[in-house]
Amino acid sequence: MNSRRSFLEEIAMLSVLAALAEEEGFSEPQDGKMSNFWDSYFDEAARDPTQVSRGSTDGSLPDSNKKVQLIHASDAGLRYPDTIPDSELPTDSDVVLTITPGHFRPAPDDHRAISKSKGAQVRLDCVQTRPIMNLLAPMAWSALAAWSVEKTNYTYGKVTEKNGSTAVDPKTGQPVIAAKMNPGPNPPDLNSLDFQDPNNPNAPVHNQVILMGGTGRMALNVSAVSANHRLQTVLDKGVNYASMIAPFFGFAPLAIPALKTMTTLLGAVFNHEAVIMNSMPQQILASQAAKKAGPVDMNSVKILSGSYIAVPTEQASLLKDAMDKLTVTEGWLVHQDTKTTVPVAQRALDPLVPPVTYMSMSFTVQSLAEAQAQKAKGG
Repeated sequence: MNSRRSFLEEIAMLSVLAALAEEEGFSEPQDGKMSNFWDSYFDEAARDPTQVSRGSTDGSLPDSNKKVQLIHASDAGLRYPDTIPDSELPTDSDVVLTITPGHFRPAPDDHRAISKSKGAQVRLDCVQTRPIMNLLAPMAWSALAAWSVEKTNYTYGKVTEKNGSTAVDPKTGQPVIAAKMNPGPNPPDLNSLDFQDPNNPNAPVHNQVILMGGTGRMALNVSAVSANHRLQTVLDKGVNYASMIAPFFGFAPLAIPALKTMTTLLGAVFNHEAVIMNSMPQQILASQAAKKAGPVDMNSVKILSGSYIAVPTEQASLLKDAMDKLTVTEGWLVHQDTKTTVPVAQRALDPLVPPVTYMSMSFTVQSLAEAQAQKAKGG
């Protein structure tokens, strides 16, 4: 508890310092569109779940063409969540959802946008709509990955002979694969987004979200950002904020007002440059009970145990002709016709995989009773 209290106190301190720095002109002018987005975002996050959404919230998005589309990845290929039969959802009412982020892969245009801004953020939020007890307010879980283009990464591709044919290794009979060094962005392994308390990294991982009634809200937002160096200089003189802007951080349940404060702080420390993917808090249905009890929003998404990818809606059509041939392996989007003997990270770069921006994640849905029994046994 002490580390948790320290973390929240540090957020409060940083917020005050950020406000003072803005008054002194060290902060960049606020992006009005992003400010309006986050206002609408938290209105939606805190909306009474007994009230059905009044309609699409796309108008509140900074870029509706880059709205997040979740797609379920199974052994039989990709499928949209609205095609998942209700019978495949667990029958339990209260469930525990374990979220494990996988990989982020930007398409060429988004890669250039991130390179231009020299940085990016991936943020994943999950919000309860029903509290565990009447005495408690619904809670929110959030995690963020941030990186800059100062690092390098490697891509792998087939070597081509002068005559245009693919070079083949005479010993193995397989295509020759060569590595190429590229300037960033250097997307991190998002499984480091483990929802740990940044002030107590040895504490148990908190990537399990309790969804009473089998429903909640989830959002994913990816932005190209640049650091506000002037503001960072001011903050450095006032408090150590390393845990706030470390390459990875996540935290256990917070009240929505605390998450809103954290969002305001991040908006001051990082300048928003471009939208890669954006979404409002969207209703997720992780049990049949949630679907039956209602109310169900028009844009609700069914969540099963297994792998999903999130893609911008404007790029989703690129997957259309290969839906039954694509799957997710070890967090990478791969084509089922590629050689399984090739490393998965290389299979993900095969031209058979459409060049879409995506983030992968895996979900595990358990009944609350099952999760409690497993925890009691030390699991």
